[in-house]
Amino acid sequence: MLRLWLSLMLSAICALFLLGTVLDQLAGQAEPAATADERLFPLLLQQLTQSANQSPSSELASLMAQSSRDWQLAISLEAAASLALPPQLQAELYQPDGLTLSADDHQYVLTALTAHPDWLLKVQLPAEAQPHPADLWLTLSLYAGICLIMLFWLMPLTRRLWLLSQTAQRFGQGDLNARLPASAWSYTPALEQSFNQMADQITQLLADNQLLASSLSHDLRTPLACFRFGLEAAQESEQLQQKDLYLTRLEQDLDRMETMVNAFLEYASLSRQQQQLSYTELDLHNCCRQVAQQCQPLLQQKLQLSLQLPPQPVLLTHANGHWLQRALLNILHNACRYADSQIELALQLHHDEVWLMISDDGPGIAPADCERIFQPFVRLGSEATTPGQPQFGLGLAIVQRVASWHQGRISVSRSALGGACFCLQLPLR
Repeated sequence: MLRLWLSLMLSAICALFLLGTVLDQLAGQAEPAATADERLFPLLLQQLTQSANQSPSSELASLMAQSSRDWQLAISLEAAASLALPPQLQAELYQPDGLTLSADDHQYVLTALTAHPDWLLKVQLPAEAQPHPADLWLTLSLYAGICLIMLFWLMPLTRRLWLLSQTAQRFGQGDLNARLPASAWSYTPALEQSFNQMADQITQLLADNQLLASSLSHDLRTPLACFRFGLEAAQESEQLQQKDLYLTRLEQDLDRMETMVNAFLEYASLSRQQQQLSYTELDLHNCCRQVAQQCQPLLQQKLQLSLQLPPQPVLLTHANGHWLQRALLNILHNACRYADSQIELALQLHHDEVWLMISDDGPGIAPADCERIFQPFVRLGSEATTPGQPQFGLGLAIVQRVASWHQGRISVSRSALGGACFCLQLPLR
């Protein structure tokens, strides 16, 4: 909004100054004449007074008539006895500019004649000039120019607002890919960026809900069917030992469904939790050590976790420690399941980024699955059949979401140990 107000003020100021300067130059041609008349009138009055004082009384009337014809002014004599003036005004009669008085429809100047004290020289001032037709056109030109400049200023704004309205309409009609393109001529970049961010969040939320609904319905069918079969078998069985066996299997199916629903609900709440995150400065050395300590129960006797940290401290100025540790633990959990003997957590600095690299010596990930593995509910063949705690393909999807919260990215490649190498790249600032 600051950019909008500044551009509006600058446009208005430039319009007034530029148009005012141009119109003043155009109107200045008629102004010197009026100024000249104002300067010459006192000289004319002095000349008439001097001529009247040098003329005899008998020639005053003819002198006034001749002066009126020569100067095209109403010049006459006024009897001094006919005016009753206070002393202050009488003193002005002897001033070079005389005494200016007003009548009903005109103004006139009276000045005393020292050689003829019974008479006063009366000169009627010319009527004020009527407004010249050019003045009206110049005024209209001023307002028209301001309107044109304001219209020129409003064109980018109205165009961007129209595009915003059209994009919002398309998005509301179901085109979830509708976004407002960036423009250097926009007065409202913050508004447009907020709209695009809102559209991204809504699109992500709808995609997550659709994915959750389809995946949940698919993954719940098998345990529900097993639960129904087990329940029918338990009801039909007459042996107490057999009933206990069926009930134990039913309890396992319930645990699996509970774990599945909790995992799905946790992933569905990520968008809501993103709005409540708080970011602070984070020491990555302490973060990596805490993650390694928390990962110790996951390590088996054959696994060894090593840390490779730079000697100097590494600080992230904008990070959420809880979710960043959660992302690293998810990656380490996968490494503990597939590694043969070695797991390595390394911290490296690359220009303005920090790379958190987790490598193992397991079977690795096929290049065709390197992108797909970060999608929600994607489980590779070996992962789907791994015994132990059930997996639903959400761990790496959460890692990717946490990386996006920190303006970073996650990728996987072949490690030097022979297995997979997950690289979490985060900006330092």
